[in-house]
Amino acid sequence: MNLFSKIKNLYRNSASDISIEDDSPESWYSMAELAERLKNSVSSPSALYSVGTVFACVNYRARMLSKLPFQVFHKEITEKDGTEVEQRYRADINHPVRLLLERRPNKYQTPTMYKQFIMTNVLTRGFCVIYKKYDTYGNITELIPWKSQEVGVEKILDRDEYVYSYRGNIYTEDEVIYIPYISADGKRGISPLSVARHQIDAVNNMDKHLEGLYANGSVKQGALKMSQPIKEDAKRKLKRQWRELYGGAANSGEPAILDNGIDWIDISLPMTDLQFIESKNLTAKEIAAIFDVPPSAIGLAQEKYSNLQEINDRFMQDVVAPDCINIEEAHNFSCFMTSEANYYTKFNLSAGMRGSADKRIAYYEKMLQMGVITINEVRAMEEMNGIGELGDKHYASLNYTTLDTLEKHERITEN
Repeated sequence: MNLFSKIKNLYRNSASDISIEDDSPESWYSMAELAERLKNSVSSPSALYSVGTVFACVNYRARMLSKLPFQVFHKEITEKDGTEVEQRYRADINHPVRLLLERRPNKYQTPTMYKQFIMTNVLTRGFCVIYKKYDTYGNITELIPWKSQEVGVEKILDRDEYVYSYRGNIYTEDEVIYIPYISADGKRGISPLSVARHQIDAVNNMDKHLEGLYANGSVKQGALKMSQPIKEDAKRKLKRQWRELYGGAANSGEPAILDNGIDWIDISLPMTDLQFIESKNLTAKEIAAIFDVPPSAIGLAQEKYSNLQEINDRFMQDVVAPDCINIEEAHNFSCFMTSEANYYTKFNLSAGMRGSADKRIAYYEKMLQMGVITINEVRAMEEMNGIGELGDKHYASLNYTTLDTLEKHERITEN
């Protein structure tokens, strides 16, 4: 029974007017055809492992996001001097969602593994679906990410609703968290891996070409010219003997001995003429650009240390931050009940600065001078204990004041 039949049977008894958007008959394939298409598709997991640049890009983006703490907060609005003031606090340590995101999302994944799995599926498949497992009291007990290659996403006709199929079962929006990449239809995500199919094919072809050169033990291609015509069997025998004597990496560099009446004709192009290395490097950079990864981050370019700092900052702001917002919004909508509208999730982007002590010092110093954070908050970011009540005070420089205060000060001075 196919996916559409299952969904139709699921809703047949409850609403006869619901149907599923059906594809044209030309889009249906047999199981053998689907298996072959999956085998040859660059969106299959094999593309992630067969092309080093793809693996490096996915690995880099997944690791950069996974090192950021994924935390749960709640906000409270209080009234002070007739003005509403919004205060933000970390959620209670025993809050179910905080325990899942900061301690253990499910039985087999740590928070780091959970975030890496989400990013890997989003980049290679275009989306990630997370199943919410509940207890008898309605609390979420586990967040279980599904393998995106086994998930089907289908729209219910005449309704702005989608259903998800996974291993023979159908699930609704309320049962899962759906995290897409960039989308062309508003729902189904488009993965960078599918966009980079031509570049990936080019890299695979280059690797096969290079493998063939090493396997033959020579960087040359040529033909053996005979002074007299020989029979077909003799040609095959000579070809086989030539491979046995001079083929393979073990025989690379060995001098070839030609019998009387045999000449060697070179029919290959030099590697410099093909610009093989330059072409492969350019293709790898195109793949990195599609995945929004700086070439220097995966060893495709050399940069000065000062430039690397700027590149890392731009990557965090332009690539990692949007990824964080995408994941945050999906969890905020799906993980909290209506009575918990003041709860939300948030990645701690400041943790991305931990690799540079100078940047952390400059950041903390500026924030302390402006009175934005306290000494205890700085120590908490550095995993250090607070210093008591004095550490909770906000400091501000006397060189800064409001304009009305400055005007009053000038009048007092004049008088």
